[in-house]
Amino acid sequence: MTLTTPPTEVAIIGGGLAGFTLALALHRLNIASTVYEARSQDHNHGGGLMLSPNALRTLDSIGLYERLRDKALEFDTLYFKDDKDETTDIYYFGSETMYGYHAIRIMRKELLSELLTMLQERSIPVHFDSALATVDSDDPNNKVEFTFTNGQTASASLLIGADGIHSTVRSTFLPEVKPRFSGILGINCVVQRSELRIPDNYGLPAIAMGKPGGFLLVPQNPDASELYVGAQRVFAELDDAGWNSLRKDKQKLYDMIHENQTDWPDVVQSALEAMTLDRMGFWAFYALPPLSSWLSESKRIILVGDAAHAIPPTVGQGANQAIEDVCALAYLLSKLSPEVSLDKAAALWQSYRQERIQKILDLTQQMNAKRLPESEKAKLPPGAIWTDKSLARGEGGELRWLYNIDLSDEAEKWAHELKLKAAGAQG
Repeated sequence: MTLTTPPTEVAIIGGGLAGFTLALALHRLNIASTVYEARSQDHNHGGGLMLSPNALRTLDSIGLYERLRDKALEFDTLYFKDDKDETTDIYYFGSETMYGYHAIRIMRKELLSELLTMLQERSIPVHFDSALATVDSDDPNNKVEFTFTNGQTASASLLIGADGIHSTVRSTFLPEVKPRFSGILGINCVVQRSELRIPDNYGLPAIAMGKPGGFLLVPQNPDASELYVGAQRVFAELDDAGWNSLRKDKQKLYDMIHENQTDWPDVVQSALEAMTLDRMGFWAFYALPPLSSWLSESKRIILVGDAAHAIPPTVGQGANQAIEDVCALAYLLSKLSPEVSLDKAAALWQSYRQERIQKILDLTQQMNAKRLPESEKAKLPPGAIWTDKSLARGEGGELRWLYNIDLSDEAEKWAHELKLKAAGAQG
């Protein structure tokens, strides 16, 4: 029998951004949860991420936003620059005036540390070194039962898979789904801003366009003294051993990004000159094919974040959409009732979330196209490349659909819709 009341306990597999945020969102709604993370507590998550108003509005509601502000860099816009350092387009990541919040860039380690502190303050259990092995029972009439690689077993009313693109939870009911390599490799480095030749009034963060394509220049710490810089290139997929080997081969990464160095504008050339081998890295762009379902047949196992929809980092929405997933789900779980049963609520949540994710994937594809070399852009059909049609007004109005969402309102609408359907069926 499907759940018709809020769950008494939720097991969250994955102690990253999605898992920790879900636990806090559930706690705020008086739903107990336990988080299980495969890696150790001292795992180095590395790198930074961008959070936009759609996610920050929700993080504000669970008390996290104010705790992040002094650890983050606030900004609003990404500037597209041509080879003469002129601005050609502006992409809005945030705006306090239009969307209620500036965007922020924060180091993932800082964000997860603050989330973990909040979990500990609320006595929400988090178990590290706990890798899921199997789901032993997934019955709509009973709890989900599962086992970890260390032999321990557990059960819960619901099991949430927040364990990333290579999700073990997903493999328990969609074993045929495998991440697909996009053919794009992003090579990056962290450099000191003081070493770059940045023109006056240039505007950062920016994507500087040159003959090889787009080059990213993003301040990433609160005082903007460091820049995350890099470029994308077409690259053939490697196996796990190959990716691990490339990760260690700093010289190869350095050499690849320095190819055609003189074809870039001077500001990019200065970034290339400032790169050091020890800070070279890369991001292999993987994505998931559209899943037949984010829900197991019982609806008691639910996928969120990258486990359900891995979004390339081009428009910075991967983390933001994971936060949307879990907070919308938490709100809806708190509203379960005989008229709003789990099976119907979870299916409706999935339907709305899948539609929104597809819009973001379409936007991502357009933005990826904008960063291609001119020779590749020329081959694309009209409309394939993103442009900010409202640039002349400076309003960024194209993105209100993305940033002006209130997830508690959305969940209220979904619950109301289900209640109306239930009343209609009874009538």
